[in-house]
Amino acid sequence: MTVMEHRITRSVFEAVLRPSEPVAVVYMGNAPAVVNEYQLEWETRWRPLADKLRDEGADDATIAALESAVRPSASARAARGQGQVAGFARAGQVLAVLTTVGMPAPDLARYGSPGHMLPLLQWQQLRPPYVFAAIDRTGADLEISIGEANAPVRSTVDGPDDEIEKNAPGGWEGLAQGRYQRRAEDSWAHNAGAVAEAVAAAVRRVEADILVIAGDDRAEHLFLEKLPESVRKGLTVKRIPGSRSRDGSEQNRAGAIEAAVREAVEEQTAALWQQFLEERHPHGLAVEGGYETLGALASGRVATLFVAEDAAMGAKAWFGPAPTEVVPVGEGLPVPPEARKGRLVDVAVRAALLTGGEVRVIPAAAGFWPMEGVGGICRFH
Repeated sequence: MTVMEHRITRSVFEAVLRPSEPVAVVYMGNAPAVVNEYQLEWETRWRPLADKLRDEGADDATIAALESAVRPSASARAARGQGQVAGFARAGQVLAVLTTVGMPAPDLARYGSPGHMLPLLQWQQLRPPYVFAAIDRTGADLEISIGEANAPVRSTVDGPDDEIEKNAPGGWEGLAQGRYQRRAEDSWAHNAGAVAEAVAAAVRRVEADILVIAGDDRAEHLFLEKLPESVRKGLTVKRIPGSRSRDGSEQNRAGAIEAAVREAVEEQTAALWQQFLEERHPHGLAVEGGYETLGALASGRVATLFVAEDAAMGAKAWFGPAPTEVVPVGEGLPVPPEARKGRLVDVAVRAALLTGGEVRVIPAAAGFWPMEGVGGICRFH
């Protein structure tokens, strides 16, 4: 049964990775806007991908099913816009097709086991769920994203109080002026509380760990004070220029949010890597290299698997039907029954995802990466 997705769900991992039989995988880029040119471009691009799948052992029924699933009609192409697509098929059946807007990977085809998901995971990592709030002293405009190829949902929060000016009417002095100031500051605090409540609910709803804010400095400060500690604790907060009013900043807002989210992802990756370094000692929770990492995956211990973007694809590993049945090739260890040989990186990714672990792709430009391209932080010793 085909899984049609705009988000990489658990069902995608299960459909593609749980069975140990080979999977046909294609990643495709953008399509031209003109139909005739598109048709020519499609044939030019699809033929070498199909040939590669066939050379690696894919049957004609699987290739045909995958071609039909990833070939968009004119209307679908228009709806997809600049989107890209990733498709997975096995034994003549399409398992999943995902719209992957902005995926930087070139066209790629692979047939083997486990299915090659690294480009998809890297794309997902750069497009996480987030919440954006443009805040002033009366409320906020929110943008809530579940990430990946999905458009954000926008909403408005209006605070309960409209007494926001500190100036007393009619030129009152002394006590009257102080009273109006206190009323205004109370109103700001009440409004900030309403925004904090709405943002906290949004963060929990989409399971975001990135919050981007813009607007009035005082309103931002009050908002962050009101944001529950249980929510604030797990958030990476980024500020961007601009305000809630139509001052021209909204024209560049989408790009600023995207840059802030990407910066937050880089900071989170660096923080995880620092944790890895701190645990990389004989009694620590870090493992590194193919042998140690697969050993930890075999006992279901890996919480975060690190994979280098350009990890060597030549290294191999044995794996069985169960996610924890993994053994490096050439180490003289017992091979699981019904074992298959696959790329070590793909075997490690399969084991991590199917045992509840997170996969963190280290980009080539990061300047750091685990030995042999794989490593991890474990849940326990």
